[in-house]
Amino acid sequence: MRKTYEFRLRPTKPQERQMVQALNACRFVYNWGVEDRKNLWQYCRVGTSFNDQSRYLKHFKAENPFLKGVYAHLLQEALKRVDKAFVAFFKHYGKGHGYPRFKGRDQYDSFTFKQWLHGARFNGKRLSLSTIGRVRIVLHRSIEGQIKTCTIKRRADGWYALFSVICADPKSSEVNNPVGIDVGLKSFAALSTGEKTKNPRYLRINERNFRIAQRKVSRRRKGSSRRKKAVRHLRLIHQRVARCRRSFHFTEANRLSKRFNPIFVEKLNIRNMVRNHRLAKSISDASWSQFLGILSRSAESAGGACVAVEARGTSQKCVCGEAVPKDLLIRVHRCLRCGLVEDRDVVSARVILQRGLGRPFGEGAGSNRHPMIREAVAR
Repeated sequence: MRKTYEFRLRPTKPQERQMVQALNACRFVYNWGVEDRKNLWQYCRVGTSFNDQSRYLKHFKAENPFLKGVYAHLLQEALKRVDKAFVAFFKHYGKGHGYPRFKGRDQYDSFTFKQWLHGARFNGKRLSLSTIGRVRIVLHRSIEGQIKTCTIKRRADGWYALFSVICADPKSSEVNNPVGIDVGLKSFAALSTGEKTKNPRYLRINERNFRIAQRKVSRRRKGSSRRKKAVRHLRLIHQRVARCRRSFHFTEANRLSKRFNPIFVEKLNIRNMVRNHRLAKSISDASWSQFLGILSRSAESAGGACVAVEARGTSQKCVCGEAVPKDLLIRVHRCLRCGLVEDRDVVSARVILQRGLGRPFGEGAGSNRHPMIREAVAR
């Protein structure tokens, strides 16, 4: 399985200037790659590929000498990003993926060494980067597995190194305690066991700080040093909120993956759900998509399974199978057939659990990979 480790870097001023130069060079090559593909199709009706652009890169570097001071793999990886952007555009054409755009100065914040030990390696307690030097790195934990790539990323509070690592597949978990989870807004998550997790609402809590910081940015003159400081302060607030939310998601996912296996969740179309302007901000604040992705990886790391089931009608049915229609304002489930009176989110979680355990083998990804699902159904 694949994991990512993130560590903080402590570059010197000259090293930071080299990193910014590498970012600008990669952004320049990325924008050229987008423009080249656009012009070839618009004027010549000819398509191109990553291999074609990569072969022409040496001629492009001869025309732009400042690119010669940047490690070649970084520029090739920038062209690879162009190729991925166009592949995603044509694959999901008409489904929300727009045509690849040019990247501005603040829109391109990372470059990647695509092969470990080729341009990036550990040199003692420092990270040695080609054309940049030996950069201090805060190794707060050991890296388990084989490092494949190294990405240097600029964030609001400094520079970070991200290592993509291949690890051995975990052993199958001995826990056999299936659970259904219903994510929501009033409660972040409701379990089929009756437990509920409070929604922290980090964005709502910090709305006043966002409003004050955004007003400061608006009052500053464009291009001034005071505006740059105000923008950095606003970015730090956004980063703090994102990190608090991500830490909460990891904590909850780790707690659930250790207690339950398999875990059944709803297969939500969140992109369509945020079109409701009354709920869009609250849904984005809860960030269900991020949580479900973290929960899936956490369950896999623990040797368990996280399976998504059909979400349609889970909040409008009872555990006995009777349809109980209700709108969002009704928070208590009352079934006239079996007499069940319970919180609607908990009932939805139990319906999700029923659908997960009652699903035929072989339907959906992961059904045959995880034997714990078969054991839970057999029980």
